[in-house]
Amino acid sequence: MFSAVTFWVTAAACTLAGGIVGWLANRMFAPGEHERRQLEAELDKAREELASFRSDVTEHFKGTADRINRLTEDYRDLHQHLSAGALGLCEATGSNDVPMLNSLSSSQRDAPAQSAPPLDYAPRGADKPGVLNEDYDLDRLRP
Repeated sequence: MFSAVTFWVTAAACTLAGGIVGWLANRMFAPGEHERRQLEAELDKAREELASFRSDVTEHFKGTADRINRLTEDYRDLHQHLSAGALGLCEATGSNDVPMLNSLSSSQRDAPAQSAPPLDYAPRGADKPGVLNEDYDLDRLRP
């Protein structure tokens, strides 16, 4: 009634279908798979939170830098305003009457304030060698 070829094709198809159903059932109901999915979800959530935190930190420091720059400019403007007011309103009879005027030279009063980076060494006199000089402090070691 049935040929051998039909039997073997049907057996192979049933074996293949059973393998696929078994693989899907194992994948869906295995405890390790559920735990893996949960860990992946937690990892994705942690990555999103880290990206959000980094963005918040970046925005915070940008805002802080802008505020410090504004504060510096406002302080500079206030100092120049007070200096100009002291020059115009005070009659200086002695050199110590208006301390603010003593701290500014005439070129500083007229020109806008400019900042320079700090020095990474202590300035020395012309007759003394600097720390980076090859002969620095060798007099002490010579007999």
